[in-house]
Amino acid sequence: MKLFIQAPIGPQTGLAEIDVLPDHTIGEIKQQVCTSFGVDQTTVALMYGGVLLDDSMTVAKAGIPENAQLALMPYSIIGG
Repeated sequence: MKLFIQAPIGPQTGLAEIDVLPDHTIGEIKQQVCTSFGVDQTTVALMYGGVLLDDSMTVAKAGIPENAQLALMPYSIIGG
């Protein structure tokens, strides 16, 4: 399934398209996206629908549908 990740931070801001499986964890997705954007994964979180996603949660458990757009947000902005 495809997901879109909006990254408003780092040297390469923009929208990334990634292919994931429902059993991929949010942490695995975050690692892949951070590597792509050149961002330290310990400084950011993924959000969907305004909700901070737990790194250990799977795509299926989070209820994230095909073609959803997630946001890669720095903890400094979201207060984490």
